[in-house]
Amino acid sequence: MADKRIQKPQHIRQIIGEQINGLRKSEFPDKSEIDKARAIGYLSSVALTAMKDGELEERITAIEKSLKGE
Repeated sequence: MADKRIQKPQHIRQIIGEQINGLRKSEFPDKSEIDKARAIGYLSSVALTAMKDGELEERITAIEKSLKGE
């Protein structure tokens, strides 16, 4: 599987969808497949939080600049 760039929430939704579909296609998924999907879900949550934090920081910086008259 090729590496995917994850820069937007849409990318994470796509990856989560792929994992869900992969697990649903396996009639009896083994423990490693479930663990992999669980890890991807957790890391996706962390990535979404980091993206939101980054967007918030950019917005706050822009507000601060406008208040300072820059």
